[in-house]
Amino acid sequence: MTRYGRTWIITETGDGWYAVRRTNLPAYGLEHGLCNVRCGATVGELARNLEEETRLENQSWRRVPLIPML
Repeated sequence: MTRYGRTWIITETGDGWYAVRRTNLPAYGLEHGLCNVRCGATVGELARNLEEETRLENQSWRRVPLIPML
């Protein structure tokens, strides 16, 4: 909760855990493999999934491409 609570709303269910982004991603992020919802059977599995999401967010594709001046 401490590590991901600012970006995700984390909830326990009877069957596991899920996290929903506090702010929806733009289509560009979704096209590059990011998700608005992540799940895990255990809190540890959810943490690993959120860590993977963080890794994807920090990849170089996230940088805005330069638009050539005409």
